[in-house]
Amino acid sequence: MSFSSEISPRAGGMLLAYLHRGAGPEAETAFAGSLLTSLAREVERAGFDLLVFDDEPRAEAAAPRLRIDPFTAASFVATRTRHLGLAVTADAAYYEPFNLARLTASLDHITHGRAALNLVHDPARGAAINFGVRDRAAPLDPARHAREFLGVVRALWDSWEDDAFLRDKASGRFVDGARIHAIAHRGEYFQVQGPLNVARPPQGQLPLVHVERSAASRPWAAAEADIVVVAAAHEAGVREAGEALRALAAREGRDANPPLVFAPVVPWVAGTPGEAERLRARAPFRPDAVVLAGTPDEIAATLQDWAARRIVDGFAVLPAPEPGQWPRFVEQVVPALARRGVIAPAVEGAAPTLRGRLGLARPANRHVSLLQPVNG
Repeated sequence: MSFSSEISPRAGGMLLAYLHRGAGPEAETAFAGSLLTSLAREVERAGFDLLVFDDEPRAEAAAPRLRIDPFTAASFVATRTRHLGLAVTADAAYYEPFNLARLTASLDHITHGRAALNLVHDPARGAAINFGVRDRAAPLDPARHAREFLGVVRALWDSWEDDAFLRDKASGRFVDGARIHAIAHRGEYFQVQGPLNVARPPQGQLPLVHVERSAASRPWAAAEADIVVVAAAHEAGVREAGEALRALAAREGRDANPPLVFAPVVPWVAGTPGEAERLRARAPFRPDAVVLAGTPDEIAATLQDWAARRIVDGFAVLPAPEPGQWPRFVEQVVPALARRGVIAPAVEGAAPTLRGRLGLARPANRHVSLLQPVNG
């Protein structure tokens, strides 16, 4: 059972917790590298597999959504963690495929295979005016646009074969040019020659994360994503979303490798049954996440039940917007989950890459023939 956490406006987390009357007044909190380091290390120690850095590149006058660039944040955190997967968010409306392929491949190299990509294709996010790409930011078919975008990125990741580096001192040959390939893509939205100027990522292809904002993106996610954090407010919604995703994936020929389904949960952890009742009464409803209020054992029992019934493959934990709630989850709920066998702590010798930890196979390079010669 896999767990992820998210730095996101949906999660509440840092910025909403700051508004609570019990929070400290430190103005630098939202941007402090020390806070990022502390959060990432806590998430890693708790046994999480993945930390998602959300992004929305716009600032509104009334309520600006403050963000550190996700690639900068992930690169910073990478040097301060050992096992934690790091997913960066990028919008297909505002990035170019070549730049994104280069950024993500570079991140996978410096993390030794711990990077993931959360590709967004939501034209309603409204930041096009900051990028000068207004027409491309709102294509008639956003899913088709994003599918071509991702296809170009994946082709660029594969433009270097795994053994293109020879490093042969005797011959003086550093790379084998025959194993580096231009992609020569000419499509509806993009024209990209390639090849990439970064070697193939350690994971071959980065895992693709998709965080739902509505069910409209579900067909695209079923075809393309490795992990889908569904948008659902209760157990029945999570179950229905998972069933729909698996059915759609089967239509795409992915019966053997459907996307992993993660349930978004916002835990409100109580110290006593009486406090649990009070939290249930006042914890705000979330249309895109399941709000769980209770004692540590009650929350752990609910998550264990969902795992045992295979409703989900993992959980995306979104911190409740109140100081003290995240430490309570880490210090009280996580040990309860470990005692119940729902999660296991990271151990030395575990799979070194994020794909390995998630049980995802490393894709073969498209330029390498899988046919073996027949002897005799």
